[in-house]
Amino acid sequence: MACLLMSWARLLLSLHLASATLNVPTKEIATGVHMPVVSIGTGGLERNDTATIVDNWLTLGGRGIDTALIYKNQDVIKQQLANLAVPRDQVFITAKIPGCNSAEHHLETDFKELGVDYIDLMLIHFPRFGDCVKTWKVLEDYHRRGRLKAIGVSNFNKSTLEPLLAAATVRPHVNQIQLNILMHDDDTIAFAAANNITVEAFSPLGRSGHSGDVPHNAAVEAAAAAHHVSTYQVALKWILQHGHLLTFQSTSQEHQKADADLFSFTLTDQEMTTLDQQAASSSFLV
Repeated sequence: MACLLMSWARLLLSLHLASATLNVPTKEIATGVHMPVVSIGTGGLERNDTATIVDNWLTLGGRGIDTALIYKNQDVIKQQLANLAVPRDQVFITAKIPGCNSAEHHLETDFKELGVDYIDLMLIHFPRFGDCVKTWKVLEDYHRRGRLKAIGVSNFNKSTLEPLLAAATVRPHVNQIQLNILMHDDDTIAFAAANNITVEAFSPLGRSGHSGDVPHNAAVEAAAAAHHVSTYQVALKWILQHGHLLTFQSTSQEHQKADADLFSFTLTDQEMTTLDQQAASSSFLV
């Protein structure tokens, strides 16, 4: 009887997932590797709500999940994927090793905690704690063996990317950086573009102590009113229209759905120019 009830529960979950309304496009970040342009974040202040965040996102139809070893939540993600019976090839997992030391140990811990044979995108979280070129060579080896489908970095700027690129056999596929309307490192973004590195934004709505209040910026509010959308949607759309990817955080399913509804409107060239000019500084902190 218990087995029958479990089978019915899985069937109902599968039907619910099949009827999900969220349809996020993908971008090819490496040959044959297609990443959702919007992923849900699970770190920061909401790390204790990982189960709710992931459950809501997957139920909506979201497939990109962003985690990291230092978030200490990967076992929760593993359990939610099992609970919802989402096929492995239908979810895109971004994970991060802490820095540039003990790379093999950290990678094997990631595989074990997530309960997966491969990870879609692995990033070096910070350019700290050791030899980043040596660590990159370890990521290249795992990529060559197919255990990491794509590899990249996070919180790297131009000066920390340059020595890595000089020694790399495989270029970083992604650089995940803090990026929003009020704070963007244009030198690093240009360097990434010149070297075919996809930029992914974190903290797309701003971050306390780093940038101002993006949703309440006057230019953002004006664009939102013109398109009858939220200021959150404008802030995220600005990133996507520049050709970047993004990861954002929200526990609420209603907010996740609203914030990820970014494909029914387009910001005008003038609006994009005005929003580009809102940044008080292009400084970049790692």
